[in-house]
Amino acid sequence: MGLSDYIGRYWVGAEAIYAVILAMTFTSVLRTYIATSDASHFPLVYSALFCCIAWGIADGSFYVWERKYNLRMENDIIDMCRSKREKDAAISLIGEQLGNTILSNIAADKRQKLYSGLVLHLAAAGRKEAVSAGDILNIILGTTLVSTVAGLTIILPFFLIEDMYFALTISNWLGISLLFVIGYYRTYEKDFFERLRSGFITAVIGMMIAAITVMLGG
Repeated sequence: MGLSDYIGRYWVGAEAIYAVILAMTFTSVLRTYIATSDASHFPLVYSALFCCIAWGIADGSFYVWERKYNLRMENDIIDMCRSKREKDAAISLIGEQLGNTILSNIAADKRQKLYSGLVLHLAAAGRKEAVSAGDILNIILGTTLVSTVAGLTIILPFFLIEDMYFALTISNWLGISLLFVIGYYRTYEKDFFERLRSGFITAVIGMMIAAITVMLGG
């Protein structure tokens, strides 16, 4: 299974976006850092990469915890649906899980009827298996790989180009381009211009967040 099968395409894109912004907050301070110091800029560049790796590991661990929590709750709901005494509690939990989805557009009384119907189907469903060691490994390695590759894209110019200022310019353009590409492919829209719009907005928001973070001393 791919990472998107576990956490969804939207959040895979978010992982890459976070890593790009994180790396750019490091590299964006290099202009001032080099101007006021004779020290090498590579320690800061390495720090950007290591933070991206750490972010991927931490976020992957969170997704594992969330998946375990959701599976445990789903199994509890299935057990409640099978119990005549706990069907009302099951309907309440189903409502909590589905209340903030597209079903919120349906009238409340019709939603309740839908939830009651789901109880019958869930009562006949089997319990889900616990998160396996393979799933845990796939999720954590997946988020780490996405974050690391995104971070490497931003810092790579500093290893290939001797002039730090030119490398920073290329790095920034790579970051902007990567944000645009992620936004373009991340959206559910099929229309070409809507995808362009999504890519443009993602790039602008990403740059704004990176700029604000640097201004605040992050």
